[in-house]
Amino acid sequence: MSSDYSRPVRMSVDRMESAITDPADLVMDPAEISAVAHATAHALLSRARTAEDDRTREALVRFADDNGLDTLAELWSQAHPLSLPGALWRLYLVRAVLQHNPEDSAQLFQRGVEDLETIDQVVAGAPDPLSAADFSAVVDDILLGAFEGDLAHALERASAVARAVSAGAISLSWADDREAPYFTSRSLTWSVIAQELSGCAARARKGTLS
Repeated sequence: MSSDYSRPVRMSVDRMESAITDPADLVMDPAEISAVAHATAHALLSRARTAEDDRTREALVRFADDNGLDTLAELWSQAHPLSLPGALWRLYLVRAVLQHNPEDSAQLFQRGVEDLETIDQVVAGAPDPLSAADFSAVVDDILLGAFEGDLAHALERASAVARAVSAGAISLSWADDREAPYFTSRSLTWSVIAQELSGCAARARKGTLS
């Protein structure tokens, strides 16, 4: 997999994945960062939910494609994982990483689903058999769902995807000794994001994700 990500998403894939658990280092007051993160996250959701047509929500899904993932990192990457800006940051980050190479991502996901033998594929809303185009559409639909009003469900779907990708990566680590450290690290990263998204979903269900 190439480590270069085409502009305007300027992060490399390795940096995108590490950003899940390693927030950007910004020279700002933490309280100011938090205030800006929460204000922009609430404004974005409000814009999406009051939009009169689907084009606005679809444009928000493509926001990182058009403006760069770095822009969102500056806004949200330091937010608490179990907060609204933290949840939105993870949704955008998951989409960016998995959309970079949907063929490999779909294979990781499918392998993980088969190893887990859980309902994650159903929760994620992924068809079986799963093509790269199908998987890319599922990832887009999850983020779109967050803007259409059911944030908790979108977070649950994203968590299921992350959990399956984590399982797929650890499965590959057992199959290839030379690549084992790389896939083990990826598995741990995706396991963390799955847990965080699940926690965000639980708060969203209770109305306490803010």
